[in-house]
Amino acid sequence: LKRPGEISRLFLILLNLGFLLSSNSVISVKGKYSKKLKKGKTVRLIFIVMIMAGIAFSAVLEERVLENGLTVIVSPDHASPIVTIVIVVKTGATCETPENNGLAHFYEHMFFKGNENLPDQTAYNARMRELGIVRNGTTSREIVRYYFTLESSLFEEGMEFMFYAITSPLFDMSEMEREREVIMNEYERNTTGALWNLWIAQEKVLYADIPWRASVLGVPEVIMAANPEFMREFQDKYYTPDNCALIIAGDVRVDEAYEVAEKWFSPWEYGGKSDYDELPVLISIPEDTTVYVTTSAGIGHVQVVYTGPPMIQDASSTYAADVWGSYLDLMSRDFYRNLVTNGPFLQVYGTYYSQRFAPQITFAGYVAPDRMDEAVELLKIEIERLQDPSYYDLEGFEIAREHLRRHRLLAEEASSDLAIESLAFWWVEGGGIDYYETYHDSLAAVTIEDVSEFIQKYITGKPSATFIVMPEVAAEEVSS
Repeated sequence: LKRPGEISRLFLILLNLGFLLSSNSVISVKGKYSKKLKKGKTVRLIFIVMIMAGIAFSAVLEERVLENGLTVIVSPDHASPIVTIVIVVKTGATCETPENNGLAHFYEHMFFKGNENLPDQTAYNARMRELGIVRNGTTSREIVRYYFTLESSLFEEGMEFMFYAITSPLFDMSEMEREREVIMNEYERNTTGALWNLWIAQEKVLYADIPWRASVLGVPEVIMAANPEFMREFQDKYYTPDNCALIIAGDVRVDEAYEVAEKWFSPWEYGGKSDYDELPVLISIPEDTTVYVTTSAGIGHVQVVYTGPPMIQDASSTYAADVWGSYLDLMSRDFYRNLVTNGPFLQVYGTYYSQRFAPQITFAGYVAPDRMDEAVELLKIEIERLQDPSYYDLEGFEIAREHLRRHRLLAEEASSDLAIESLAFWWVEGGGIDYYETYHDSLAAVTIEDVSEFIQKYITGKPSATFIVMPEVAAEEVSS
């Protein structure tokens, strides 16, 4: 068994068998070879079952680079007759300037319009229906992803469809005008969101010198002024094979996947103009800062943010950060008990978000407005306490590591999730798939001393930004 789906199903079968056996001291097997399985043998069998169920599994991955610089990653999974095709681009808001802030997101929308092979959106959608494609695209600060899932028997047709969509969008002005309205509506919806004021405050405080690199939606002025020339400039710089990866996961043979990738994507011309890998880290907290903002929600929210380890510059610290964050998630340990069970928070977390340019360590939680001051004070006290190595225990560390391992296993259950969420993300953020493939071994090597070193490096004595989000009604009562 070498496929993610097959392994996960085996995991569930073994786990269920273990539970069945553990619930009966003696079981009977009827038939010609009828015999009884004694309790001692049952316990030994359960032990074997649990060991097999706990084996760390990594998806089968193959990686090659075409002559034009395009990275091609293949993960075969024959559990279902479907295949997912992903193009991930090293771009996003972090690549933008004040003059083009919002173009990465606008460009994503235009991917689903006319191209050299399909003259307009009507033809595009008709072909998509013919192939039975489920598709989407996402733009974030540091990554843009496009993906299709379709029947594996139509794999080559899907690859052809992806090639023309990614390499030759027409940027027809009439289609841009229609999409401009869609994007502006999206922008307006976000401005009415409960946490909009918090996002704006974070841009001004955490990214004070270059807030546009943190703003995925961009600004209305750029959205309204976008034209085909702007789009082609952005395409010429970032939408080139040497700045992208093609990920294929599902019911496809490795040799077939590379053969079709070579056939369709080799003509894509090398660019060599992307500055993505040379961009500086954008988050900066020069001094302790406290910001009060209001929200339309009826509940309060507190955030304390520190600068975390950048993925490329300090990858070794990110493993300790992940285990530490998983430890803080444990409801049986002090962080949760002190702040939720015996404290003012309704929910709380401490986490590190893996990013190349905007890595954040965030402590945050929701709290009733009348307990806001108490919550802020206790959270900061708890942050001080967790800098002591005695705050942690080895059993909790093992549980935290196991939670991360299980999350990884679940993420590999469906080949589409593996391709879209895991491989695309880590190829960009980790600077390749080596980080992803060695992740379990790196987590297993993390010690309490490593976590202490991470805390000393990024939290102890370091400036932080505190955001206190108050419901509008409560804020009015305080001011009066």
